[in-house]
Amino acid sequence: MNRDKKKILLIINPNAGRIKSMRTLSDIVDIFSHAGFVTTSYSTKAKGDATQLVKEHAQNHDIVACAGGDGTLNEVISGLMSLEQAPPIGYIPMGTSNDFAASIGLSTNIKAAARDIVGGELLSHDIGCFNKEHYFSYIASFGAMTEVAYLTPQKLKNYLGHTAYMLDGARHIFKIKAFRIKLEFEDKFFEEDILLGGVTNSRKVAGLVKLKDDKISLNDGSYETICFKKPKNIKQLSYTIKWFADQKPNPMVIYDRASRFKIRSEEYIPWTVDGEFAGYHKEVEIENKMGAVNFFCPKKKE
Repeated sequence: MNRDKKKILLIINPNAGRIKSMRTLSDIVDIFSHAGFVTTSYSTKAKGDATQLVKEHAQNHDIVACAGGDGTLNEVISGLMSLEQAPPIGYIPMGTSNDFAASIGLSTNIKAAARDIVGGELLSHDIGCFNKEHYFSYIASFGAMTEVAYLTPQKLKNYLGHTAYMLDGARHIFKIKAFRIKLEFEDKFFEEDILLGGVTNSRKVAGLVKLKDDKISLNDGSYETICFKKPKNIKQLSYTIKWFADQKPNPMVIYDRASRFKIRSEEYIPWTVDGEFAGYHKEVEIENKMGAVNFFCPKKKE
């Protein structure tokens, strides 16, 4: 073996939504091999395996690549954040939603994504630290308003898009549980009943809306917080619906940015990071780790 060849650690989640057969693995390894890389591959068998594999093997490799969904990627990032010097990440999105891949422009074509790892360019990316115990690449969130997505008729979704969730949700939204929270960041403080809230480093929020804000950056050291207050009447609900359409300043939506956030409540609230359950908490502190990792992305067209 040529000792000068660079090494790729490939971690595969065999249960990811779009992995069909061993042929998938063969195609990926062939692309890496033709680019001059030596690949060592591992398959995950249980939750947390990807994190442990990164901790054990990443420092002996030049690139860490993972093939799976956002949950697999989250585990890989958690492993890398424990290292003194983290190698760059290559992500082959094989999940069902792939929200993070869409936010940084990764291809959902398996072969194209593999080629971008060995022939693409690096993108610096901020990573969120959640209570000093969890890490996330694009969102930490809480709340039950996502139930509306499952209750809205498909025809209405097709006709009106994501706004349909809010329109049809009018008959359900007053029954959905809200959480009383105290939100602090920089010199600002809010105490409100919130249906859905969190901190994000993405242009997509909970699959419900794509943010239009041109100031959003994935590596500027700040995150966006978005919290939807619970409407108490039809007029307040109409304000919420209006925000989904124009995303302008709105009395029913808290939207701002900072590098650190603190969220407190009197009751335990269930949280998710990158769509994975992160436990029940009364107090949450989120800190932006600016440019903590580097992702391989498609080269920009000149």
